[in-house]
Amino acid sequence: MSIFTSLSLLRWSPSRYRLLFQNKFLRRLTLINRTFVSLKSRGRGFTGIVFTSASAATCAVAYFWNPHSDYKLFDHLKSGFERLHHLSQCVNVSKDGEYKDEIDLFMCLGYEDDWLSYPLFCLVSQPKKEQESSAFIRPNIVDLLSPWEQSSSDDPWILLHLTRSSNFWVRQMGVACLANKTNWEAYKYRNVAQACDYKTVIGLARYDQANDAYFFPPPKLCQSQTDVFTDVQNLVRRMPVPDSAQYNIAFYRALALQKEILFQRDPQTMDLLQHFYTIPGEEDEKVDQGLRCCLQALDAYTSEENYATQFVQQHGLAVLQRLNENRKEEWIQIYILIILNNLSLLPELGKDFVRAGWIHELHKWTKGDNIIFSVMADTILANLDRDWISSEFYKNMILLHPTQRNSLPVKADIILVHGLRGGAVKTWRQRHDGSDEDRPKDCSDCWPKHWLSCEFQDTRIISVGYNSSLHQWGDYNPYESDRRTLEGRSEELIKHLKKAGVGSRPIIWLGHSMGGLLIKEMLWLSEKNPSLKRILDNTKGIILYSVPHRGSHIVDTMMYAKYLLFPSVEVQEMSTYSSKLKDLHDNFVRLVSSYFIPCLSFGETIKTDFGRPFPSVLLVSQESSDPGVGQFYNLEANHVDVCKPRDKNDSMYLDTLRFLQNIHKNLQH
Repeated sequence: MSIFTSLSLLRWSPSRYRLLFQNKFLRRLTLINRTFVSLKSRGRGFTGIVFTSASAATCAVAYFWNPHSDYKLFDHLKSGFERLHHLSQCVNVSKDGEYKDEIDLFMCLGYEDDWLSYPLFCLVSQPKKEQESSAFIRPNIVDLLSPWEQSSSDDPWILLHLTRSSNFWVRQMGVACLANKTNWEAYKYRNVAQACDYKTVIGLARYDQANDAYFFPPPKLCQSQTDVFTDVQNLVRRMPVPDSAQYNIAFYRALALQKEILFQRDPQTMDLLQHFYTIPGEEDEKVDQGLRCCLQALDAYTSEENYATQFVQQHGLAVLQRLNENRKEEWIQIYILIILNNLSLLPELGKDFVRAGWIHELHKWTKGDNIIFSVMADTILANLDRDWISSEFYKNMILLHPTQRNSLPVKADIILVHGLRGGAVKTWRQRHDGSDEDRPKDCSDCWPKHWLSCEFQDTRIISVGYNSSLHQWGDYNPYESDRRTLEGRSEELIKHLKKAGVGSRPIIWLGHSMGGLLIKEMLWLSEKNPSLKRILDNTKGIILYSVPHRGSHIVDTMMYAKYLLFPSVEVQEMSTYSSKLKDLHDNFVRLVSSYFIPCLSFGETIKTDFGRPFPSVLLVSQESSDPGVGQFYNLEANHVDVCKPRDKNDSMYLDTLRFLQNIHKNLQH
């Protein structure tokens, strides 16, 4: 499943053409009206298209080379021809089915296994009149053939020369060849690592088989005179003081630089608590909470483009390196990856990532066992890889599939949106009734990534992430109230989704709980905003898991004690008396009916256990989870597990898979 690059274009006389194929595999040639010859076999490595003009005056051959193979052009020609999908759509065909006389030249890009023509990079032959004009420039055979010859070399300097070519596809061929070198001596990898540019390093990191020796580890840091928490806090202190309009950054900066507080709040007065005595373990807890506030401040800083550059100038990458070396807790490393993801959105910082050794760490994380680290590292590398076909930026979301360069072209998007207090990964885990310590290794930590990506290899899977809270205790940011509403959060998410290229191809939405409400809000916003209309137009299906379309009675109970429980903005909007939810659902039903969008919904039937002293409750009733449109099924699951299948034979997964397969099948037509 790799991209094949057109490398050579040979124009021969008919007599030379006949001599070339005077052998036993001539039987594999299929003549069509004596104007077209297609070569097919079950081998891999090369494919080609050979045809002549109707007058048989010339013959053109376009070869396509697999960068993951070491086949030679003529020795393995017959083993490289595979099925050619919809070839007749790529050439100029007359109404009566015969090929026109103008056809003289054909070049295309194919994909192994399916051999789909990539529409952005197809070059169909021009009429002879245009060929004779100055506007049509015929490729130089030496320029096209020479890189292919060089790609079979085992000399690292020759392959490095390919990666510096001005031709995009020749560069990618060089990177792919380097990634495929897995049995070199150690010194060759070191030579490449020392001599290649940062774009090549980032490109190599997006190949799973690339040798780790290509990536230099982080440099050895000088001994610090202070502890790591102080280093992080001093980094926050060195960052510019934000202006009054950037109250979000100012809030987290104030918390990060505040001294001698427990970072807790009295639920009655909301005042910060201070004690004049020490509880065992309290100092460590204070350091961890202070470090969390510092990382939140750095996250807020690096979210702004101008501050992100200053973060790097203040040696922020080195501080993160020391933090990563000294503190291995999962929550700390997740914050590090979030900050790195913010920085990866700036293409000019790619050199700094390579220089600081972070590509080595990211490539190591992509192959690790921790699914959260792996998918976040893949997303960061995708953001950094600017010398590639795609130009999407992933902010506040995780790219689950495809994460490697050698993937099929994307034809559709599956967008996952988690619910309240959920996560971009943990919400979509396979269900396991035991504890996390007893979780089997073959139990999927993200079933859309591990299962759906195998079923739909030509589909991109993105999981959206956002912060949410049940109450306003702790370090709840009061300045984010407007951003936490359904409308405010949806506006922010849909803006990031548009930058990720969502809307340019068919979309299928999957939402759990509050995530379903956000999907409905985003569709409504896309209808009202002409610049976002493509998102609604390309929505081809929606799957909802226990979404409170008409609110939740538990929220009503919390609202009766709102001055004691202090429910968050997100919770307050899910009251059964909410006029916002009613208007939102009425518009959703109208949009689904008007645009003929298939909808599949699931409801919960088991009460959710919150532990002592709280009773088990049914969070979303059947009346609320049934939208009244499309298909609806009740599941024997609680609110948390309703989107977590037990295995691939689970009824929820089978219904979800069947729904997606029907949409995917319709898209093929």
